[in-house]
Amino acid sequence: MLRETRSMSFIHELSRQTPVCHEADLCIIGGSCTGVFAAVRAARLGLSVALVEQNSLLGGMAVAAQVNEWHSVNDTSGTRPIIGGLTLEVVDRLRHRGVLQEISPVHRGQFRFNSAELAVELDELVHAHRIRVFLAARCVAATRDGSRVTSAIIEDRSGRRAITAPLFIDASGDGNLLRYAGFAADKPDVLQPVNLQAIVAGVNTPAAFPPWDDLKPSLAAHNYPEANSRPWYFPVPGAPALRNLFGARLNNVDAGDADAYTAALLEGRRLHRAYLDLLRAHSPDNTPAIVAWAHALGVRETWHARCRHRLTGTEILHGAPFADSIAQGTYPVDIHSAEGTVLRYLDGREELVARDGTTTWRRWQPDNAPVPECYHIPYRTLLPLEADNLLVAGRLLDADREAFGGVRVMVNMNQTGEAAGVAAALAHRASTGFPQVNPTHLRATLNTGGSLLLQTKVSPIR
Repeated sequence: MLRETRSMSFIHELSRQTPVCHEADLCIIGGSCTGVFAAVRAARLGLSVALVEQNSLLGGMAVAAQVNEWHSVNDTSGTRPIIGGLTLEVVDRLRHRGVLQEISPVHRGQFRFNSAELAVELDELVHAHRIRVFLAARCVAATRDGSRVTSAIIEDRSGRRAITAPLFIDASGDGNLLRYAGFAADKPDVLQPVNLQAIVAGVNTPAAFPPWDDLKPSLAAHNYPEANSRPWYFPVPGAPALRNLFGARLNNVDAGDADAYTAALLEGRRLHRAYLDLLRAHSPDNTPAIVAWAHALGVRETWHARCRHRLTGTEILHGAPFADSIAQGTYPVDIHSAEGTVLRYLDGREELVARDGTTTWRRWQPDNAPVPECYHIPYRTLLPLEADNLLVAGRLLDADREAFGGVRVMVNMNQTGEAAGVAAALAHRASTGFPQVNPTHLRATLNTGGSLLLQTKVSPIR
């Protein structure tokens, strides 16, 4: 999708006074699992927290976009857990509800969950920790005094309001607070594709998913571009008659642009219906039907904050240690494109997934190359340049294209939220900014709270 070039005219808005609707120790923009986990960790350490979410549900991509899979929480051997904390707490809650599928053996995904049930678990978490939640609220502006954010301006059903706090976390994905406050961010020239999901019925038999080659002759008749990938599906735990259908990848979409986002939603819904019509035409006995749409696009990438360290693909693929590591993972470097997907694993294997879903394997490393037990994400990738009281968390972190392809998945981003929340508690306790938080103390506090950060043998940070 190409962005339309258009001229702009402007209107002048009169200056206004914006009422302060809430004061907190910490204000978090973005109520994905990343944002919720930041809020819960900070609240457990004594902070009052305000949490602003643009959707009507908490959970971000896991809920609003119905991306209902969390990836491996183990090291490269597959035997040692390296991701704990609130990710595993929520997994246990979903398991207790009977709405969790545990995948074995683990290839990439380890848990599939019912997104609607996850939303309620997150509601209960924020309620139990007395977190002030603003739903259907969007950060539209910010005020700043030098290196410090002084307020987040939101708009919701009550109008335009302000939230003040000594500390802020931007977990919005698109860097709304970060950018409105005037801190540096950039957007890659080439963005990974977006998807739209739908809950469907009538596709729970193998006959409902014929080989892609059998469908190709009918693609043009249904206006389904062959350049788009074939959809795939996951079960909906707790609802065996339903499937979560992951729609075709939509390429060249800038999901940070409102018009492109709208066009992608419309095209995604059209493609879902076209694909189900293809299935009906191929197998008339099948009667697939759309039951519910995702509330948001599945967005892999828009903006990245400019931070004190930009994580690189080399650091990820070789498991570089960091003295300020606050998260770790093993999900492969995963680069989506119009041609398909290339996944590079830490053990030296490389998987190529074509648009039709077929896979081929090769190696990017020799057979005898050393295999790191995991990779690490340093705290510095969450510290925006020039900012004193603002952290980022989630996919806003600073990483190059290759590194971001690996760390962007939810089990990794969940950890950045927890780290940001703990860092906020430590900064508040010491009356300092985020750059002054001691990484050793941060790591120790994370582990005390259930994280599983490994010991790293590196020189101290200068």
